[in-house]
Amino acid sequence: MSEYNAYIGIDLAAKPHRCTGFVAIASTDLRVVEAVCLGSDDEIINSVRKWGRAVVAIDAPFGFGNGFIRSIDRKMISLGFRVFPPGFSHMKTLTTRAIELVKKLKSLDVVVLETHPKSVLKSSKCNNVQELSEKLGIKEIEKALNGVKDIEDALLAAIASLCYVINCSYKVEDIDGTIWLVKELC
Repeated sequence: MSEYNAYIGIDLAAKPHRCTGFVAIASTDLRVVEAVCLGSDDEIINSVRKWGRAVVAIDAPFGFGNGFIRSIDRKMISLGFRVFPPGFSHMKTLTTRAIELVKKLKSLDVVVLETHPKSVLKSSKCNNVQELSEKLGIKEIEKALNGVKDIEDALLAAIASLCYVINCSYKVEDIDGTIWLVKELC
C-alpha cells in the first residue's frame, strides 16, 4: 500500500471564477473518487487537505524563470512538447496564481509536482486518457470524462502523481524548473 492517501491532479485556471479541474485517485484501489470543478484557492487547499498525505500534480508553470520563456520550457519544446511559456500574456496570471498556491500546498504534508497533461498523454504514447487509465488499472474514470476538458486534464495530472509514486514517471529538468511526465506505457 502507498504511503499516500491519494494521487491528485489539478488543472489550474488563471482566475478563480473559471473551472479549476480537480481529480483525486484513491491510493487504496486506484478509483477516481473525486472529479469536480473548483474555484478559489481556499477551495483547492481544502479539497487537498481532506486527503491528508497526497501527491499533487498541477498543470501550471511554477515560476517565471529569467524572462519570457523558461529554460525548462525551451527544453520541453525541443523534445516535441507544446507548452506555453509563463511570459505569454494569458499565462502571467496563471503562473502568479500557481506560485502562491504551491507555497500554500507545500505547507501541508503533500508532494507538489509541476506537470503538463497534453505532454503526459504524448509521453505515454497512449491514444487517449481512457487507454492510459486502463493501462494503469484506474477505475471509475467516467467521473472525470464528463465532457469537461479541465477535469479530463486534471485526470492526466493525477496520473502523473500516481506514476511519480509507482515509478512510471520521468522528469524533464532544467535550471528553472522540473516537469513530470509519464513513461511510454502504450
